[in-house]
Amino acid sequence: GAQQRKVLDMEALTCPICLELLKETVSLPCGHSFCNNCIQNYWDQQVNFKCPECRRKYRTRPVLSKNIVLSALVEQLKETPADHCAGPMDVACDVCPEEKKLKAHRSCLQCMVSYCEVHLQPHHNVAVLQTHQLVAPSHKLQENICKEHNKVKELFCRTDQQLLCCLCSVEQHKGHDTVSSAAERAQRQPEQEAKKDLLLQILQDKDTDLQSLQQKAQDIKSSAQRAVQRSGDMFREIVLLLERRRSEVEQLILFEEKTQLSRVQGLQDQLQQEATEVRRSLSELEELSNNPDHNQFILHCLSLSTERTERTGTRVLTEHRHYFEEVSRAVSDLKDKLQLTLNEIKLPHPLDYIDVALLAEPPDSPPPVPSTREQFLKYVRDITLGKDGAYPHYLKMSEGNRKVTHVRRPAWYFHHRYGQVLSTQELRGRCYWEVELVGTVRIAISYKKSFKRGIFGTNKGSWCLETDRKTYSFWFNNMKFSVSGPRSSRIGVYLDQFAGSLSFYSVSDNTMTLLHRVQTTFTWPVFAGIGLKSYGNTAHFAKLE
Repeated sequence: GAQQRKVLDMEALTCPICLELLKETVSLPCGHSFCNNCIQNYWDQQVNFKCPECRRKYRTRPVLSKNIVLSALVEQLKETPADHCAGPMDVACDVCPEEKKLKAHRSCLQCMVSYCEVHLQPHHNVAVLQTHQLVAPSHKLQENICKEHNKVKELFCRTDQQLLCCLCSVEQHKGHDTVSSAAERAQRQPEQEAKKDLLLQILQDKDTDLQSLQQKAQDIKSSAQRAVQRSGDMFREIVLLLERRRSEVEQLILFEEKTQLSRVQGLQDQLQQEATEVRRSLSELEELSNNPDHNQFILHCLSLSTERTERTGTRVLTEHRHYFEEVSRAVSDLKDKLQLTLNEIKLPHPLDYIDVALLAEPPDSPPPVPSTREQFLKYVRDITLGKDGAYPHYLKMSEGNRKVTHVRRPAWYFHHRYGQVLSTQELRGRCYWEVELVGTVRIAISYKKSFKRGIFGTNKGSWCLETDRKTYSFWFNNMKFSVSGPRSSRIGVYLDQFAGSLSFYSVSDNTMTLLHRVQTTFTWPVFAGIGLKSYGNTAHFAKLE
């Protein structure tokens, strides 16, 4: 097929002397082609002139002619698409010429060489090479070679936990527990599969939580939009109500103004008429005073005596000039009451809508995990145990609820049962504590809602390190992971709730050895927990300074 033609093209365009792509291709009379410089240098070192390929001899140095066809093919091959050429970050074919390295298609763990599709063909066609193990192209092939003996690392030393070659196993690692790399992988594979399942569950949980948060964000946006719309409508109704009331008050003021002005106008007309009558009387009196006829004067006085001349009639009080002040005062009082009412309205705080687990925001850049016991002691958390637990009648508290002991002896009709208990304190932020233990003990952190759903480590809401006299193991969601490390009767626990990190340490004097660390996300408040398997097992939360 096309792939075979590629191989043939590559072989036909390779110089038999330098084994690279032909340069300045020339041909001999026998038909074989070479790089011009290669064949010239070859003949310069020979007594007789002969073809390096077929060994045909020539009496004189042959005249070389340029092979136009092969030169054209070489140029075409050099124009290989850029996506087939190896870039700085790609694994390059170890066989391709330096000036035209193609991307490696596979790496061979036996040859310790990476091949492009063209140079990989012998591994598909040659029976001996077909047994070689081919893997995806890798930059790390040299890590499989022993630097001391330059041999492939095919063994694993369980004593020193490192890969070996066959010579290392009989020299530096003689007498150690060594197995083949395949056997070690076969043993570790189930554990990796379990870890993979755990990571898939964690990923699924995170995806679920992410979807929940996305839905929460959408609900918040929708709720906010509805609230903005409703509050806008209500405020507009309030404005319309105030505007309507303003119009009513304005109409009342204008109506009252018209009424009062009408009354004033009536009084003006009445006063005008009374003033006219008074002026008429004054005119008559003036004429009377100028009348020389005494008898007429007396008779006219008698007629005037019957008319009222006292200061009677309509009088207007003008001292009150602050009209409608009561209305203005009433409106001012309304404004003050409205302002007071608006100030008294308390909008709900945004945190009222957030879950408890989200109230404490993590810092932007959490500090690194402490490396010395002195640094861990900066985060010491004093822990006491609660009385409510699973099978609490199996347990006895002492030393101010800092120590718990399993006190139920086993009987023929039941097996050992874990008695377990939680701390009274909720753990937030970064916390460190140490537990002194005797027997088989599970040191845990747990959600309160998961506490009575089973033994610590058998559900998704608790994480624990189980220790006995010989081994350690980590439990989560009923999956067990073997843990190696120095034995100690004191275990340190470091929790960084914000970073989602939980670490267990073997503590001896001031030396701390990491046993196991898990990275997760704590979506609910967590508590410290202790599980005791059988009679006589104890756990004591050490009082640290």
